[in-house]
Amino acid sequence: MKTVSFETLGCRLNQYDTQWLRDEFKLKGFKIVNSNDNADVYVLNTCTVTSKASREARNLIRTQVRKSSKPFIIVTGCYAKIYSHEIEAIPGVNLIEPNPKKIVTNYLHVPLLHSIKTFESHIKAFIKIQEGCDQFCSYCVVPYTRGAPKSRSKKEIINEIKILATNGYTEFVLTGTNLGKYDGLLRLIESIEKIPDVHRLGLGSIEPIGISDTLLDFISNSPKFSRYFHIPLQSGNNDILEKMERWYTAEDYEELLERITERVPEAAIGADVIVGFPGEGETEFQNTYDLISRLPVSRLHVFRYSKRPGTKAAEFKSEVPEEIKKKRSKMLRELGNTKWEKYRARFIGKILEVHVESRLLVGLLSHGYSVGVTSNYIKVLFKYPKDTCLPTPSRFACRSGAGKISGKFVKIKIQDVDTSNTYGELVNQ
Repeated sequence: MKTVSFETLGCRLNQYDTQWLRDEFKLKGFKIVNSNDNADVYVLNTCTVTSKASREARNLIRTQVRKSSKPFIIVTGCYAKIYSHEIEAIPGVNLIEPNPKKIVTNYLHVPLLHSIKTFESHIKAFIKIQEGCDQFCSYCVVPYTRGAPKSRSKKEIINEIKILATNGYTEFVLTGTNLGKYDGLLRLIESIEKIPDVHRLGLGSIEPIGISDTLLDFISNSPKFSRYFHIPLQSGNNDILEKMERWYTAEDYEELLERITERVPEAAIGADVIVGFPGEGETEFQNTYDLISRLPVSRLHVFRYSKRPGTKAAEFKSEVPEEIKKKRSKMLRELGNTKWEKYRARFIGKILEVHVESRLLVGLLSHGYSVGVTSNYIKVLFKYPKDTCLPTPSRFACRSGAGKISGKFVKIKIQDVDTSNTYGELVNQ
């Protein structure tokens, strides 16, 4: 039996595409093995959203070529779409194909599957409902890698979730390049919530324009919907937002977050921010810092601006020196860490439901800790009683003991937080 191994870089869409390819290779008769094993085929799913992501993709390809003894190496994903010429310069790559479907039709020669059946090494499943974007923000390469918006049918999505639920999955996250481009998002969510085996449902990153009052009203009244929103901000200065060709102002964003916290007061809100965009001076950066300071943002993802060839911003002047980018990035990361700790501290003494992960955080096993994730995406460390098994890297498997908690939802009382972790105690079920 031939063997295949997969490595994935980048977003949840890439993770979904990799899982779909796993199922297609299984259909062909391949055995899935670890990346450290000497596989016959290696599939590397790459990202190029930043220059750092492109560098990681090149390093991954070179590493795999060096450590393997004459494997067949396939490179797919966004880096393969934009920078195929760079990949061609790396000896040892056999196939460059950015489109996973063409790998199936042209290399595997098996039928295209309409759904995935499992989600390797995850207790929750990411469901791709759409891909592609036509916003063409001036800094973003994604419309060139993912193309125009394309939505999956509601019927196909519902069927996929039912199949995954049959195979033991109870938490689902809807993901896409631009979720707001899915026609009928609220109707889709309403239908998914009615599936009995769906215990928790969430959205991936969604642009501000995609969040309507009717969607917020539904989420606020839903017992299944996650209390977490990830809403890109990118800048808190209107001049920079205009240069980025975003379609809202800082005031619009602030008003949206006010509406969210009014309806869902316990919600955690994550935001993406780009520092060092061309033309961002001290005043523009300070506007961003001040806005985030007063916003109910709980988690902050900070990116240093990275020039992407082919985008409008790549031609802009007034570039910000890297040292200043690093300084501003550090300031925002520190602000984000402070806000995240303060947010988590709000729940000390409260009982929250967590989904117990099947993989422990590094170094925690020897201390008897495992981790569960709350509806608002707080990772809580807690210890199991002696008669309960510890989770292991294989999904839903028990390491020892009579009980089985991994992959289950349990109640945890939050006891303490520090800069890095949140600690809780298992409540008697």
